[in-house]
Amino acid sequence: MSYLEKVDRYLDSLKAVPVLMKNRPPLRINKLIAYYNASQVLMASMICAKVYKLNLFRDGILYAGCRYPSNTQNPLLLDLGWWYFFAKFTELLDTVFFVLRKKNNQVTFLHVYHHVVMALYSWSYLKFAAGGEGTILALLNSIVHVVMYTYYLLSGLGPRFQKYLWWKKYVTKLQLIQFVLMLLYCAWTHFSPRCQYAAGFTYFICTNVIIFLILFLNFYSKSYKEKRDAEKRTKVEYNKTCNGLKKNGFIKSDEIKNKRANKEQNGLNKSDDKNTIEAEDYITPYEVTNACGDYQKNGKVYLTRRTAKEAFGPEFDLIKQ
Repeated sequence: MSYLEKVDRYLDSLKAVPVLMKNRPPLRINKLIAYYNASQVLMASMICAKVYKLNLFRDGILYAGCRYPSNTQNPLLLDLGWWYFFAKFTELLDTVFFVLRKKNNQVTFLHVYHHVVMALYSWSYLKFAAGGEGTILALLNSIVHVVMYTYYLLSGLGPRFQKYLWWKKYVTKLQLIQFVLMLLYCAWTHFSPRCQYAAGFTYFICTNVIIFLILFLNFYSKSYKEKRDAEKRTKVEYNKTCNGLKKNGFIKSDEIKNKRANKEQNGLNKSDDKNTIEAEDYITPYEVTNACGDYQKNGKVYLTRRTAKEAFGPEFDLIKQ
């Protein structure tokens, strides 16, 4: 079976496996996934080490990839290309794990397109255009994957590690920076007379990097910008319901004082109208229509187990009069 046939089988499995899992519970394979993520971190780190063994940066960063023109038969370079190809092939398991755990919402167009194109790119690079340009791109990609799979590894180890994952959103930012650097480097090496690379291969890389950049920017916007806006809206609504009037069975004391002052200015006798004010402001029941939460997390309002008296103190006694 050729490599292209294997990629085709991978695409076919995206339709077949969800059907097989339809009436089955999601598989509990957390340990397997933890080992998989750890192996990806080690493999990406090994690829970075192999790049440095090639001594590419002798002539500086800008000309680092120019030491090896396209289709160079350097044993170290070919060994690096094979391991990078193997890493991209094994990363197809990401999708398999999503489907087996019935997390089909994560099998997006971005996810599938990214994995398929990277698998085809690494195969075509090794077969037709092994050179220094691809080595620099592999280094950038492997650095990002060390960070990314480290995050996946820690996030899968349980709630006790969640407090160490505050840097989640920076993983996507790092990926975006990676694509920008790739695009700039490909443009630089293409127009530099010192670098000799296959123009068609450079065009292929640049086209897909631009597509990746657009898709990841869209993902970042939806995942973080909209989430942040939702949290702001929730906070505003929370303040309105918790700090507003006639909510959850009592009126704020400041507003009661303002009501009394207004009635006195309108000619009402304070002592004669005291009972009327109390009847109107204290005894009148109010429907509990909104939750008055104690704290927010991820845009949601959470309540503690405190009673209303414990939460509001002496103010709550006003409704009992």
